[in-house]
Amino acid sequence: MNRWNEIPYDVLEALCKETATLPSSSPSTNDSRKSLFALSLVDSRTREACYPWLFHKVTFNKRWSEGPSWEAFDERMKHIIKNPALYRAVKSFELNVWVSDIKRDYLPPTTYGLLPTFLASPPQLHTLAFRSQPPFVPSFCSAFNDVAKVQGPLLTIEKLIISPSCAFLIDHCPNILEFEDSSLLRDKLVEFTTLTKPLSTSCHRLRAFSTTVVIGSSTLQDILKAIPLLEELKLSRSLSPRRRMWRYRSERRGNGQGIMKLLPDFACFPHLHKLVLPDASSLDIGFNPPWISHADTSNPGLVERIARQGQEASERVAKGVQEVCPSVNELWVGHICFKRDEKGVMVYSDPDNLINC
Repeated sequence: MNRWNEIPYDVLEALCKETATLPSSSPSTNDSRKSLFALSLVDSRTREACYPWLFHKVTFNKRWSEGPSWEAFDERMKHIIKNPALYRAVKSFELNVWVSDIKRDYLPPTTYGLLPTFLASPPQLHTLAFRSQPPFVPSFCSAFNDVAKVQGPLLTIEKLIISPSCAFLIDHCPNILEFEDSSLLRDKLVEFTTLTKPLSTSCHRLRAFSTTVVIGSSTLQDILKAIPLLEELKLSRSLSPRRRMWRYRSERRGNGQGIMKLLPDFACFPHLHKLVLPDASSLDIGFNPPWISHADTSNPGLVERIARQGQEASERVAKGVQEVCPSVNELWVGHICFKRDEKGVMVYSDPDNLINC
């Protein structure tokens, strides 16, 4: 039998991959990661083969003054930079900064200087999620500009997720294919064009756009103007802010047209093939189910009735998309998926087959 250190490296890599993808007994246990970590302790050669699966994503969360210190974050970045194999393994980076006491938890100059440098060089870094409180943004912007003068833009980034106040990063990521705005708690509102204008001028490869803003005809026109070749559009927010004003719903209930009036605007996107909408109760189409409490779940008749009405409302949307938006061949209304068949009909996909949607 061959010794462990005589196993061909490609076989060792395949073993690490297989270990990383083993099913876990439950989502919380993450058995595969524990097994992979144990495997990485065998020797340095095995550890390096495990890197792409152990360290493919680097995350730093600084929330409400909890989590590691900024100094610990800096040390982590320095350690990764000094280890070329580990640095090459990083494919995704996520930063979330929201502290309750900005003066106490201020970012040191070393972090502002090191972070853009860290992000400028990983050869396989393709996903960047960057969410920060507005007070920190000017210094981040200045630091990224300084590093860009020397190392240029972040050319490997293909998916960019930012809080709206971090729009400065758009110009630093010209090769993105996917963009998502993702607000932090208590994030300040910004003009929607703050996002669409730089996307229009800097990101000509962009094909997928996801937003949490309240959508209307003017918003869709802004998106169309900025990204005329858009192929995938995901809208996460209710069609109208009044959806969140439950106490006034009975007095301000819509006329049931809601999303239907916007379908001609979606039809203006000539290459749009995938449209993702919030659930039917958020689309102002006459489906206004009551909130279901824990006690209500014991009433199967009520739950079944609401589910049936939600399905019927979603099917009305699908029929409208089928007739008005010929380029769209995949539609999501909440968790319900429809696909256009060979006859051009938007067909509901069975929940058991949602993975194929």
